[in-house]
Amino acid sequence: MNIYQSIFLALLIGGSNVANSDSISEKLSALLRPIESMSANFTQQLFDADDSELELFEGVFKLAKPGKMLWHIKQPMEQKLVSDGEVLWIYDPDLEQVVIESFADKIKSTPIALFNGQVADLDSRYTITQQHTERSTEIFTLSPKDTSSLFSRIDITFVDSVPQSIAVIDTFEQRTLIVFDKLSVNPLFDPSIFSFIIPNQVDVINNVR
Repeated sequence: MNIYQSIFLALLIGGSNVANSDSISEKLSALLRPIESMSANFTQQLFDADDSELELFEGVFKLAKPGKMLWHIKQPMEQKLVSDGEVLWIYDPDLEQVVIESFADKIKSTPIALFNGQVADLDSRYTITQQHTERSTEIFTLSPKDTSSLFSRIDITFVDSVPQSIAVIDTFEQRTLIVFDKLSVNPLFDPSIFSFIIPNQVDVINNVR
């Protein structure tokens, strides 16, 4: 699985559930709704079905509603994913290549959209359960209702009502775990960071036209 795929399969079932799925959905929405923007350092690990680590990435991200994203992988191989909410640019410096995709096609239905998209219809898209591990820690598990989804489960962990990590389990039981560090909620961003200027002398694959 390459970096691009792992992010968007990114990018703990069981335990004690609260009273009913409607109240769980409302509680998760109440935690996500106030987040208008986020920034953090991150580590991203990919594990196989036997929980052996396959890949490890490190980088930084900035997200803002609606649909804006700068996801910058720095190690072990640099890659940038930038979206202005309509267009997604995927830049691989080592390959000297930029791929241009539609935001709606590639981001809107992925786990990343939980943080920079709309949360009003969560219960129509996911079956949601909740697990309490400690007094200040809550884990929400989201299982897509769409049987064609590329992932089978998302686990979002909050500590003191602040998101700490997101885990995505794909249909092959591979797990992508993204852990946030130095998280900032609702920072102000220069809008220009969510636009990408294509460098000279790189190959451009435009899948939007």
